Amino acid sequence: MWGIVPGFTYGLGRDVAVTTTWPMYYVSQRGPNVWMFGATIGVRGRVYRRGRVAAFWELDVGVSKAETHTPPRGTRFNYLAFGGAGATVRLRPGTHLLAGLRWIHVSNNGLAGRDRNPDIEAIGPQMGILINF
Repeated sequence: MWGIVPGFTYGLGRDVAVTTTWPMYYVSQRGPNVWMFGATIGVRGRVYRRGRVAAFWELDVGVSKAETHTPPRGTRFNYLAFGGAGATVRLRPGTHLLAGLRWIHVSNNGLAGRDRNPDIEAIGPQMGILINF
């Protein structure tokens, strides 16, 4: 899997922000490969800050729709769960580089029956740019 995840964050307090994203993932799987589009809501918390560097954790949940069954024997509609941790580095005022590890879970939670509930569990690197406005 690889993807692009645009989104917005809104600070709730000193070290906590609510997030909303629109993940777009390309899934290489047995059978036809597929694009999966979703929407999530979540929370990001800062656990450490020193100078230009800050460490964070994040958790998002949401839904997705794919072009075909994802994973095979599954359904086009799936629930999403993301978790991760990483660090940001301030490049200049209002712009930060983000890097970390992200865990993803994709499953339909048995909506089409037990025999059609395969899932995807994956962990991988994430990189991005945060721009304040």
